[in-house]
Amino acid sequence: IITHGLSLRLFLMAWFQWTVEEFETTQNPHNCGIAVMERIPGEDRYRLSPETCTMLGCDGAIPSETTSGGALRTNISAWPDQMLEREERNPPPT
Repeated sequence: IITHGLSLRLFLMAWFQWTVEEFETTQNPHNCGIAVMERIPGEDRYRLSPETCTMLGCDGAIPSETTSGGALRTNISAWPDQMLEREERNPPPT
């Protein structure tokens, strides 16, 4: 997908099911920035590459793993406390 920074971030927000607050913590990539969604070997899940998280400024602060359909997959050990609270209120579909 070739797109502008805001469109890229909106796509990632929809795919990874980020909240508005989580989306607002990210930043637009520089010109010709490449975002990489890596497939996790042996699983039906995707994650943002570490380089992509650094580029967007989301290093570990927001969920960066999903199932192939875009449904959030829990990774509780990597999330900050506020993410745990949101997860308990709104568990992802199984």
